[in-house]
Amino acid sequence: MPARANSHKILVFFIVFISGWLIPDFVQAQSATARVSKDSLTVGELFDLSITLRVEQSYQRIIFPDSTSFPPIIDFNSSRQYRITDFADSVLYQLQFFADRDISLSPFPVILVSASDTSVVYTNPISLYFKTVLPSEDAELKPLKPIFDLSGFPWAWAIIILGLIIAAIAAYYTFFKKKEEIEEPEVIELVPFFSPLDGLEKELARLKQEYDLAATKDYKYFYSTLSDSIRQYFEDLYNIPALESTSRELFRYMDAFGVDHEMIKSTRQVLNRSDMVKFAKFTPTLDDAWSCYQYAVDFLDRARTVDASRISRKKALFESEQHLANQPQEAE
Repeated sequence: MPARANSHKILVFFIVFISGWLIPDFVQAQSATARVSKDSLTVGELFDLSITLRVEQSYQRIIFPDSTSFPPIIDFNSSRQYRITDFADSVLYQLQFFADRDISLSPFPVILVSASDTSVVYTNPISLYFKTVLPSEDAELKPLKPIFDLSGFPWAWAIIILGLIIAAIAAYYTFFKKKEEIEEPEVIELVPFFSPLDGLEKELARLKQEYDLAATKDYKYFYSTLSDSIRQYFEDLYNIPALESTSRELFRYMDAFGVDHEMIKSTRQVLNRSDMVKFAKFTPTLDDAWSCYQYAVDFLDRARTVDASRISRKKALFESEQHLANQPQEAE
């Protein structure tokens, strides 16, 4: 009986060894790996995420994750695909971190499409850690400085020196300060209030009347001037950093400040078309350019009605500050 049991164990071990050796390599040949350029991020920080795919055969189509695969706290900026070989492919995403805590990104699906079948390969999960810019509350307290003994301090000399300083100050005010008070106060010339609406209207009129787009064909300048004019309006009236923000960031600011829906709609039309001309190398026609110009005019007309009270408040505040700055300083 013991001899038969040992023979049975040897037979089972031999079958398992042969089965493992005969398993095809392609079972684990297909894989997708996700990596990030940095795993510790602050709010608003940019980072890169790459997905590398390795397959055992060529596919008709490979579908990588798009912008809808990321949570709302991860802003999708751009993606670029790199084909390494027929059996290796990769894509690089540029993302922006807007979380205020540590998060974990679930495995991303990569869809493989062939003539006869469709399969899915999942990446590994990604952990992103929130990095605060505030100083640590657990920092060690520095030791207190030792208390000095002031019993031997020369108090008499200190009182004499202090009396001389007070006498010098009194003499200055007696002989020199009175002469300064006799002089007439400087009058600051008031600067007239310049409405952001007037600035936008002036720039649109200049672009239409003085710039010959049909002759120059400089569509990039034309579209840039339209978008920058609207950005400057939000910068001046709403105190939004519009000129240094991307279009996506500007729309977030506009939602946060409660900008009128129709104004947002016109702004989106102008900025999206301008971004296509400036960054996507899109060549518009003359009719396309003047159609975009009309959206800017619609924005101006809507702003006259919606922002009238806001401009009035800004003008009153400006004139009040000018008046206070022009008041003569009262003598102490």
